[in-house]
Amino acid sequence: MQFRNLAARFALGLVLLSGALACRITDEFIASSAPTPTRTRTPRPTFTPIPLPTETFTPVPTVPPPPTSAPVPTRTPTRRPATAVPRPPTAVPVVVQPTAVPGPTSSPYQWHANPPGCEHAGGVFVKARVYGDKNNPDSGMEGVKVVLGGKDGGRFDIPPVTTSWDGTYSFTLSADGAPPFKGTVYVWLIDGSGNRMSDIGGPINFNGLGPDNGGCWHGWVDFWR
Repeated sequence: MQFRNLAARFALGLVLLSGALACRITDEFIASSAPTPTRTRTPRPTFTPIPLPTETFTPVPTVPPPPTSAPVPTRTPTRRPATAVPRPPTAVPVVVQPTAVPGPTSSPYQWHANPPGCEHAGGVFVKARVYGDKNNPDSGMEGVKVVLGGKDGGRFDIPPVTTSWDGTYSFTLSADGAPPFKGTVYVWLIDGSGNRMSDIGGPINFNGLGPDNGGCWHGWVDFWR
């Protein structure tokens, strides 16, 4: 009888233990099958940097210099003539005759040369006259031969020229509008055999300068006896 009671208690304990285990397993199964709540990440506010204020350059206005006081010109009173002066009559141009210069007493030649002259002109040339009488400006000698050359009597590669009816002779070195000839020349007279029969006239320094700078383009040396 006592053995039955023990068996009944043991059986009841097993039932209670089995029920307890069954309940625990059921709770764990329910807990494991239930969805796990997802943790939502709370976004943090984004940090936006605040720009620093830009320093704006303000130009300093340039102070203009004080105006320079211009000197007041002094007015010069114009003098008026008390009485109107009549215009002088137009001067009649005077023809300048060549000045006869006596030749040196030691010169062996009968023909002598006047001092040279030169002026600005169109083209470069030598043009002058040969006078048969130093005291007569109308005594131009025709048919006299004139040579162009150097100081020592050497002739240039230019043929001699012969004076015209009024005693005029000329050598053209540069035509009008052409580049001007520049150099120093001399002239003298020769006889029919080519021998010198006068002093050497010159020098004539052709420089090619303008009229306001002492230009020498037209040179001349007159001869006389």
